[in-house]
Amino acid sequence: MIWLRVFFSGGVTSYRALFAWINPWMAVPMLVLYPIFQILFFVYLGRSAGVASDSFFLIGNTFIATAVTGLFGMGQAIAGERRFQTLPILLASPASRLALFLGRAVPSIVNGFVVAAISFALGAWIVGIRYPGRTLEELAVVLLVSCFACTALGLAIGSLGIRGRSVSLFADSISGSMLIVSGANVPFARLPHVLRTISSGIPLTHGIVAARELTAGASLGHVEPLLGKELLIGVIYLVVGLAMLSLFEHEGRRTGALDRF
Repeated sequence: MIWLRVFFSGGVTSYRALFAWINPWMAVPMLVLYPIFQILFFVYLGRSAGVASDSFFLIGNTFIATAVTGLFGMGQAIAGERRFQTLPILLASPASRLALFLGRAVPSIVNGFVVAAISFALGAWIVGIRYPGRTLEELAVVLLVSCFACTALGLAIGSLGIRGRSVSLFADSISGSMLIVSGANVPFARLPHVLRTISSGIPLTHGIVAARELTAGASLGHVEPLLGKELLIGVIYLVVGLAMLSLFEHEGRRTGALDRF
């Protein structure tokens, strides 16, 4: 019972703190308008360059929207504790670390899914793309898995905030590189070999490919191997992130770094 209370209450409180204790609805313009304009930018750029279809860029940039919320939301949920000097108090509690940090991950996953779904719906409406209802349901499954994988990577990035002052540099660099490396806006086959190798180990890559195959007529069962890879990548980053949190907490206690900002 206590574990669940820490999980839910801590997660919701931490999520609200990302907006400096104001109503989270105030963030809607930033979280929704930005990805919509990004979708439209790449759609019309793709039309001019003749690189790919509108659907190609719609799918790719919809998934990129999950990266922004997952990386920044989860990263700042942990790093913000250090910035506001509440980290020593948080880590001094006897509460389960798994409940503390997984509780902070769930709002980021939900937020990423909602933002991406709204961006996808509005983007498709504006550019005039329609998909069958069954395809939309299957896309939702792929999107949810990708949201989990991105949030798990955000957890690993956020753990750096226990030792450093800011994780924004890492989140900015990774989310920016995903515009290309994940295949969101550049056909995967056109990427250099080294980038294709890197992309196989990051979130979104397999999810984007699976989503594009679904919109091309494939069934959910056909893309299950891609979903499995995306889920596995998320689990690996989750384990790595939790391990890094444990390590940095131990080192912070030993060196007294938790009390310094």
